[in-house]
Amino acid sequence: MRPQILSVLAACVLAGAVGGQTRPTGAPEPNGVTPITWADTAPLHGQLQAAGLTAASFASHVNRLREAHATRVRLGDLDHLVFYLLQSSGFTPLPPIEPALSAKALVDALGAPEREAFLRGRDGDARISAAVRARTSALLTALDQPRLDPRLLYFSELVKTTFPDAKTRDSGLDREYLRVMRFVYEKEFVAQRSPRPGDAVADLYRTRGLSTDTAVEAGFLVSFGVGILKALDPERRVRRGLIIGPGLDLAPRTGLLEAGPPESYQPWAVMDALVSQGLARFNDLKVVGADINPRVVSHLRRAHDTPPVLSLMTEIRDSETVALSPEYREYFAGLGRAIATVGAPPAARSPLNGHLRRTVRVGPAAAAALDARALDIVTERLDLSGEALFDLVIATNILPYFDDGELMLALTNIAAMLAPGGVFLHNEARPSMSGITAALGLPFEQSRHVVIATVRGAPAPLFDSVFLHRKVNSERQ
Repeated sequence: MRPQILSVLAACVLAGAVGGQTRPTGAPEPNGVTPITWADTAPLHGQLQAAGLTAASFASHVNRLREAHATRVRLGDLDHLVFYLLQSSGFTPLPPIEPALSAKALVDALGAPEREAFLRGRDGDARISAAVRARTSALLTALDQPRLDPRLLYFSELVKTTFPDAKTRDSGLDREYLRVMRFVYEKEFVAQRSPRPGDAVADLYRTRGLSTDTAVEAGFLVSFGVGILKALDPERRVRRGLIIGPGLDLAPRTGLLEAGPPESYQPWAVMDALVSQGLARFNDLKVVGADINPRVVSHLRRAHDTPPVLSLMTEIRDSETVALSPEYREYFAGLGRAIATVGAPPAARSPLNGHLRRTVRVGPAAAAALDARALDIVTERLDLSGEALFDLVIATNILPYFDDGELMLALTNIAAMLAPGGVFLHNEARPSMSGITAALGLPFEQSRHVVIATVRGAPAPLFDSVFLHRKVNSERQ
């Protein structure tokens, strides 16, 4: 499954808030977070020192990470802008362009020396096709016209904020298009030819923009993990859950679907799984969606105040070569029953080009259980003064964006927010995870593979893996 995570309309505000400033360490921040300190990472000091970090350099290193993450948030939103420009039918009747095919056509048109220069970051010899220029022109025209489409409204504001001078917007979009196509080409074509394609792709993700991309399929993985938790401990109750990087479905790298407005699926899927499987009740449940992206946080806060109507659609579709697994079909058929308004069960709709669909009107009990906080999980944790620690922390499709050093800091913050006996659920298969989590008192407990679909002729099905760790009591560490 594709890594997901994070936005930026307010990226310039976010960057201004952290750029060049040193936060005091240890004290809660005004926005309800506590910066990570060298003392917090004590179980990992040996590994961090081996990577060149010391007590003296730690605070400045964390500040540099904040600044870098603010930049990556901005770049992630601009990535989505390019994917929207290429694929959307919301602003033009021109045929959509698949991003990977666009990247391949762009690079294949270059001679060998020019191709090498382009992949090293030089744009000068790249020629943007007439089809891409036509869609760029159509988007710029649409930005100045009154629209109600939420995606177009967002991207209109993003373009105008990023390129305030209307005369430079065309060239600005060209630069972003070339930057994004370079990444897509490296991921889809260069990395696949390397001796270890998975590792090559992972390296790319650790420097790319932070994406808010998410899909309904991610909820299947979490539901499966919740089922494992229920089987291990039938009497367990989850009263406080934390979702790190819940994301927002705005404009994915491929397969843009515009049947409904942008939505954050994971908080609702988590609640649905916990309540339907008997691990939680709405009268004492709180689920916090914590995201680095201010756009995601604002969206979740609106959903808390005004329960949304979810237009759920599978990102993966049935076709002549792809068949959704029976287990995934069963999950999707029941998705939303626990969170729906009483008396208004989820409504199934006819498949759309092989995509399964259903509509869920979120009930007030589920909406009241939702909270949203701004959080950079690598450099800070939520200030929980006066609040209970979390029984369950979920981080799916976000850890691939962090290198090993950032991963150690993120896991330190996660461990600090988990209650003794609490469970950490994720899908990061990196070998270093086991040693880091064990040092932090989060030993591995269970894992499973989850098959989403089979692909004719492929060596393996489309699947994801779920891993569960349980926090040991402090006196046992």
